[in-house]
Amino acid sequence: MEFNSIQDFRTNFTHVYHKSVAPKLESFEQEKNKARLTTKIIWILAVAATVFFLFLFNFQITQDNLFFVIVPFFLCLGICRWIGKSFEKKLKLAVMPIVMRAFGDFAWVPGGTIPYLTLQQTRLFDRFEDQKEDDCFYGTYKGLQINIDETELSYTTRDSKGNRHKHIVFSGVLAQIDFKKPFKGHTIIRTRGLFNSKAYEEVKLEDPEFSKMYFVDANDQIEARYILTTSFMERFKNIKNSFSASQMEASIQDSKILIAIHTTKDLFKLGDLNRPVNDTKQFTELLNEFVSILAIVDELKLNQNIGL
Repeated sequence: MEFNSIQDFRTNFTHVYHKSVAPKLESFEQEKNKARLTTKIIWILAVAATVFFLFLFNFQITQDNLFFVIVPFFLCLGICRWIGKSFEKKLKLAVMPIVMRAFGDFAWVPGGTIPYLTLQQTRLFDRFEDQKEDDCFYGTYKGLQINIDETELSYTTRDSKGNRHKHIVFSGVLAQIDFKKPFKGHTIIRTRGLFNSKAYEEVKLEDPEFSKMYFVDANDQIEARYILTTSFMERFKNIKNSFSASQMEASIQDSKILIAIHTTKDLFKLGDLNRPVNDTKQFTELLNEFVSILAIVDELKLNQNIGL
């Protein structure tokens, strides 16, 4: 069943949550408490280890012994994050298929829906080798196919000593949405910086504020200006503000728009060890984050043939 308004999602979500999701959550509360207790014990051990090493070094921290002082903290942090993520993954595998009944014909998958090659072809990201996904969704809204991926793109280098260094190119949400009207060219909207990557010729636009914020290049100048009307540019700026995103960029080609929303927030999160499993607030947050992506369709009027 396909929904055609944000309110449809909200209304159906309330019904599905109370009837089908909430009863399923009861069995996870005890498991969550065990995971939380485990993390507390690990933190206590980490603090004890740090104090022990400080005692050995007469509470004098030097470059030589700094390693032993900070390792327990970072080791504890990594283990506790793993425990939290493991519980969240187990909870989502059990409840997300039920939660998605509230989202019409959308499906949740713990893997990517937007291929590596597609991301390369957008030319939004100068360099990346690794594509790591968390929560991903796909379905239709107002007749448009939509893919939503919570994604991290990165590449790795080695220094002169052979040590590996990870460089994160993108962290946030990628939303690939059909355009109602077909386009043959490729238009790219990038955050403007001191030096901008350039795949094609820059497009001069009517909105000076938009031009200060974004660098636009395209292989078809006429088509790019047809897409980027003053109303479209205004709505695009509104979306960035509504997400409080550090950056928002887009690639328009093959009758699709791919929007890259840069954010460090862990979206679509469930199973916080510091909350009751049946805390409705975290499910409401998930709903709000999900429908905010769909609202892009309404804001940009992507389902209309004209009036872009």
